[in-house]
Amino acid sequence: MGVERVLATIPAVDGEVHDALLHIDDRATRVRERASGRRTAVIHVHGIMGNFLVGTLRFLPARLARAGFPTLVVETRMGNVGQLFGKAIFEDAVKDIAAARGWLQAGGYDGVVVCGYSSGATLAARYVATHSQAAVRGLVSISGPWGLPESLEHRSQQWGADPTYDGIAARLGEVVGEGTPDSPADDRLFVIERSRGPTRRPRDSEVYTYRTWWHSRGPEAHAARAYRQLPHVTVPTLFTQGDADEVVCPEEAERQATLMHDAGNDRVHLARIPGATHFYKGHEVLLVDAITAFLREVA
Repeated sequence: MGVERVLATIPAVDGEVHDALLHIDDRATRVRERASGRRTAVIHVHGIMGNFLVGTLRFLPARLARAGFPTLVVETRMGNVGQLFGKAIFEDAVKDIAAARGWLQAGGYDGVVVCGYSSGATLAARYVATHSQAAVRGLVSISGPWGLPESLEHRSQQWGADPTYDGIAARLGEVVGEGTPDSPADDRLFVIERSRGPTRRPRDSEVYTYRTWWHSRGPEAHAARAYRQLPHVTVPTLFTQGDADEVVCPEEAERQATLMHDAGNDRVHLARIPGATHFYKGHEVLLVDAITAFLREVA
């Protein structure tokens, strides 16, 4: 039968509801379960655009499923239009991963590997660091930044963003000082031009509300800094990174791996993908092979 896909609607504890897509190959799953004595699923967390647009690596879930690892690609409030309508509050989005884990547990899975791509890797790290790791068999960070605020600030300087990172922080700092960043009445939209590239075209721009920028990219967005979360992660961890990544500096994966080693986690792996960009086009097989090998070892 091959890989089947199951659409699930999963409510979080605060009532926020999102769709998720489970990729599963029943035969491969049974073979893996007999070989390992475990029933492990992967929770895959998208990047900034959400799992039903271009914010996730679409080639990945089905290939993991064919290797015997059912993969639930979960939508969170960080994706799609979340940062336009004010719902993309980083710390709240952790509840969406917790809901996905509960859904898998109810479906008979006794362990999970939490896998995140790009900004989703930061969210995955935050979830693992702040929840019970007893049934978490691993963490996978695919092109995850050292910290979301630092990543945006670096791109701002690289491309000459308008407004600048410091300019936004100063403007919103005044709003925060008035105690209004969480007030819907003052949750205004703004555009950062030349934030992701050298032009003022939409593809090189980013759009946020005051609240979504402050809580995920602002100078006090501590939960959105992977380097603050990773020292608290004790499970096996894999970092994958393309050395031609144009969004996240390639050396950031090595810095994160070193940070975890220094914190006492000796089960940290780093897979460098030569020639791969942030989207791994043309290098899909190498990425899948690295993640599958890690899953076979830990899950």
